[in-house]
Amino acid sequence: MKATLFPARPEHRPSVWGQWFDRAVNALVVIALGVILGSQYLEPNKRLLSVAAAVIVIGIAWRLDMVSGIGVMIMALPYPRGTVFGSTNIALILLLVIIYLLRMSQREVAPPRPTPVDAPIAAFFLTYVVSFYNVESQHDLYFALQNFQLLVGTLIMFYLIVNSVQTEDDVKRLHVFHTASVVGLMLIAIWELNHPGATLVPGWINFENTHGDEFNRHGVRVGATFYDFELLADFCGLNLLFLGFRLAQQKAFYGRVMHVAMMVLVLFILFATVTRGPVVSLSVALVYLVFLMRRHLRIVPMTITLAGGAALLFGMNFFVSTFTRSGNLFERVAGTEMVGWMPETRVGTWTEAWQRMMYHPIIGWGPYYSSQRGLEYWYWPHNLYLYVGNLTGLVGLSFFLWLFWTFWRITKPRVDTPAGDSYLDSYLFMAHVQMAFFAVDQFKIEYLRNNTYQYQVWLMFAMWVAAYRVRRDQLRAQGVRI
Repeated sequence: MKATLFPARPEHRPSVWGQWFDRAVNALVVIALGVILGSQYLEPNKRLLSVAAAVIVIGIAWRLDMVSGIGVMIMALPYPRGTVFGSTNIALILLLVIIYLLRMSQREVAPPRPTPVDAPIAAFFLTYVVSFYNVESQHDLYFALQNFQLLVGTLIMFYLIVNSVQTEDDVKRLHVFHTASVVGLMLIAIWELNHPGATLVPGWINFENTHGDEFNRHGVRVGATFYDFELLADFCGLNLLFLGFRLAQQKAFYGRVMHVAMMVLVLFILFATVTRGPVVSLSVALVYLVFLMRRHLRIVPMTITLAGGAALLFGMNFFVSTFTRSGNLFERVAGTEMVGWMPETRVGTWTEAWQRMMYHPIIGWGPYYSSQRGLEYWYWPHNLYLYVGNLTGLVGLSFFLWLFWTFWRITKPRVDTPAGDSYLDSYLFMAHVQMAFFAVDQFKIEYLRNNTYQYQVWLMFAMWVAAYRVRRDQLRAQGVRI
């Protein structure tokens, strides 16, 4: 007898009249949506489009199982809309939480379980709350509360995903949705590259701040719907590694071709951001990847791979800088000047961010990085660790580093290749390399400064923890102690 998490219920089949009623309702909904979309194509109204999109997403999420509903959320996360109560991302996450709770009450999904990162998350969250004590003005409090709402939203999403993913197949489905989301963002970035300063969807997605020099024909740096070229570059670096894992797991020829094409697309956008940091971080991560895979390396294949990779990189840089509106990434990397151990563009911001952190070294300034009298560089410190230290003090920073260490520990590879027989072990192997990339790259940027990108980071964290828990359960069922 097949074991199930909860006992199955007898299937309920509606009557003939009930079936015809359902079909009639579905037909009317399709007709109504067709009329709305047709009228909006001729005369767009951003409010009506937002409502229609919300109705569609809610209907899809309600009809699907939890993992598929989360997949819909993953596809929608990069395209939020502001509302009177916050981002549409918050609304979608809360909707899925309600669906989860309803299904849990009907014993259709498992109740929440502890995760290995609960303690550092709880500790950091507590210091985040305590840091409000040092918020100095009503202006800062307004933005601090917005940032607090964003943190709560990402944490709710994290635990929703971790507790909804119960099997290896769930992890694989989540990865398919994430892959589709990555490709969608890359395609939008290509549109942005060819239409700097233009609007894709009126009142929703516009790139009016995307400009280059030479009359908007060169020097464009794309940021997609993050509207931040540095964070898009960070996203590209992380997902080059993710797609590399997906490629290593492909058995079919066409699957490999498709994933190679997606990796080339992501690499193209990475060059179109003209951002140096992820190139350095990705180099470090790839060296670490080679070290972990050293047992599988052979001189001739490795030499061919390195030569092919170098040719691809230089060819991509030449193509982007010559035939597109973007700039020359390698030229910018070569022009980097170092002042001691710091890049010249970070000397002022890093030094001042450290000095600013020392004003309130214990609990920080509060959850908003604002300008302070007597400081010259009030803008982002361009360093996640200094940013967290400024917000929550050295105490909060220590808990944040504890969280990072926990991610590093739970992704510690049990295998030494992303092409192993165990999908989950192979994914955790590459997640470990992703963590190495992310920890290095955040020395020159801070993901917490962007309202949209934060969800992508915590989505990545959630996929790591979910894969770890599923694999841990599998090994325990086999009698393996971990």
